[in-house]
Amino acid sequence: MQNRTLYGIAAVLVAVLLIVSTLAVFYYYQDQQVLSQNQSYVEELDTALASYRSLSGSFNSSLSEYSMTLSLLATSVANLNTSTPAYANASAALNSLWKSYQALSASGGRRALIYQVNILVDYGNGTRRWNNSTEVQPGWNGYVDTLVAFNGEVQATWYPSYGEHIVTGLQGISNTNSQYWFLLTYNSTASWQVAQVGVDDIPIVNGTTFAWLFCSANANYLPTCPLP
Repeated sequence: MQNRTLYGIAAVLVAVLLIVSTLAVFYYYQDQQVLSQNQSYVEELDTALASYRSLSGSFNSSLSEYSMTLSLLATSVANLNTSTPAYANASAALNSLWKSYQALSASGGRRALIYQVNILVDYGNGTRRWNNSTEVQPGWNGYVDTLVAFNGEVQATWYPSYGEHIVTGLQGISNTNSQYWFLLTYNSTASWQVAQVGVDDIPIVNGTTFAWLFCSANANYLPTCPLP
């Protein structure tokens, strides 16, 4: 009887040992699976980080190239003779490239440094149109700002000896024998007045306001239309 009891206990112990061993093997296998998955996740994360760094580097490079191209275009339209093909190409591309540059910098959370200028167009017939908060790049002059505001729809004559553009047309409306485009400047003290300098020499800061007035002129070449 005692032997049977001992055999029974031994059988139970063997069964328990088998069960424990089986569970140990099962959990070890599961643990190895988890470790393998974790390693896979770590490798994927490393790959993702490497891709991010590469994309970030490419983005920064693209943004820098956009900025450089913009500067070259702005310099071109500010200094080239308006009758040259190079000027026509540069002025046509400037607005489009500027918008692309803004979109690219915003998509990367790196808002480009900009000024906002306000440009009024007074057609001399009671019709006025504001281009408020036109976004421009610091360093541009009033002429380049005008090109951007009106999508390149600007006619002008370039006088290299003076470093000045004389605007002769805006948005398809050109000077005639009796009506001309006048440049006006604005400040809170003097309000509107005829500009004392050319559009290329208007100092541009954030919030600069100026206007274009299409009007006839008196003997002193001053506009006969009322100022805004």
